[in-house]
Amino acid sequence: MKRQTLVPVAVLTALALLIVVARLYTYHEPLERDITSAAVIAQELLSGRSLYADMWDHKPPAIHVTHALSILLVGLGPGAIYLLNVVAAVITLLGIYSAAVTVGGLAGGFWAAAFWVVLSGDAWLQANQPNAEVFINACLAWAFAVLVRSKGPLATRRVLAVGALFALGSLYKPVAVAPALLVTAAHVIAPLTGCSRRRFIADGLVIGGVGAGAWLATCAYFATVGHFADFYHAVFTYNRFYSTTNSHGGGILLNIGSSLLPHLLLPSFFLVATPLVLFSLVGFARSFIDGPRRQWLLLGAYCLGTQLAVALPGQFYPHYYQLWLPPLGIGAGWALGSFDWATRVPRWVPHGVGAAALVLILMRQVPLYQIPPEAWSVLKYGDLFMEEQALGRELGALLAPGETFYEWGAETGLYFESKQSPPSGAFYIFPLLYGPMSAPLSARVIADLDRHPPTMFVFNKGMLRSAFANPILDWARPRYVAMAGTADRPAFLLFVRRGSRLDVARSR
Repeated sequence: MKRQTLVPVAVLTALALLIVVARLYTYHEPLERDITSAAVIAQELLSGRSLYADMWDHKPPAIHVTHALSILLVGLGPGAIYLLNVVAAVITLLGIYSAAVTVGGLAGGFWAAAFWVVLSGDAWLQANQPNAEVFINACLAWAFAVLVRSKGPLATRRVLAVGALFALGSLYKPVAVAPALLVTAAHVIAPLTGCSRRRFIADGLVIGGVGAGAWLATCAYFATVGHFADFYHAVFTYNRFYSTTNSHGGGILLNIGSSLLPHLLLPSFFLVATPLVLFSLVGFARSFIDGPRRQWLLLGAYCLGTQLAVALPGQFYPHYYQLWLPPLGIGAGWALGSFDWATRVPRWVPHGVGAAALVLILMRQVPLYQIPPEAWSVLKYGDLFMEEQALGRELGALLAPGETFYEWGAETGLYFESKQSPPSGAFYIFPLLYGPMSAPLSARVIADLDRHPPTMFVFNKGMLRSAFANPILDWARPRYVAMAGTADRPAFLLFVRRGSRLDVARSR
């Protein structure tokens, strides 16, 4: 192997191993609800239940299919989550490097890759566990790399690959359409010198056509199996409600406007990425003077699309901001790797600045590895998921084969930890309480619980305000009685079904 190939392979292998080891540290960390929901739904799909018709979620199907593939390989549990975590992070690492070397050279690629490694597991961004954003990042980073590396008209297979990657990203979350659309538009607006604009317009049409085709094929699949209405109401009807009902006033335009407020544009939990922001801004400024303008225009479109992707849901959770890490890492790598235009500045200075930034970021990251993994969950979310993990394992040991429980709450990790199948696929409380799906989903839950009455009914104490005027709780009240000692639990109340094995044991 030639030296110019051996060095990048060695460096990228070392960085990938750092990701493997870093994620291993929090292997047993209590997981948050989005991750456990996807895993539990995937396990139920593998057991024969239907997505949306039986197992309800408002995300498109890619996240559930991805979890199902991992579960097929290693089984339901932390191993499947770890596998997804590492694979997605390493794929994104390679995509970022591939994009960064185009302008920043080998040094720029290494800087971008190093920044990704140290930031992609940041606890404050909730990035050390695989939310949907890690899969979107893998898709977008590679699609961007294919486009930005082109030195002439793209071969048809590459255009199709870009369209497929953008489409896949949107099937994890529809917000990925924003960066996909803007990057594609930039590709069309700024064709390479000497190339026909008509060819680049054709590229844009093919990329858009692949994306539209992927969504039409998804719709056609659910129509074929008779579940199109369930799919449409979950992914479109409910998400429209979700994006227009939030603490910032509601409405997509208001969400975008709110995202420009200083505390949301650069929130405190994202300050760790400030060096990347500054480096990228310097790079953008330099591109207006010296170029290369096409590549920076593509990156600018990626950044603007990322801002829209974060803003559109109107919720501004920390893990949404993970979407910023690839474009900012690429921008920082380009800026540091190509900073040769100021002839009076010694060549080592930009690399010294990059090293100083890397050290500052590590000073925030390294202390986290001196505290127990469960403390990471507490730092991010409070105590709830720690108690959820403990109770889930307790329920797994308490319930006999054939016995089940249903939770009134959003702690889907109870099913994940206990390895129990939820008696109803509408096992997430918020759409049961609010929005256009409340009545039909509540009716579905009651029908499910009537068919297979769970042995236990678990009640999240944080949902006490929802304890009135809901048909599911009206169904449960006469059928369940409090389990002894349940009042001592900080977050949960446990009830057992009257006449069940646990009720008889309680009465003795």
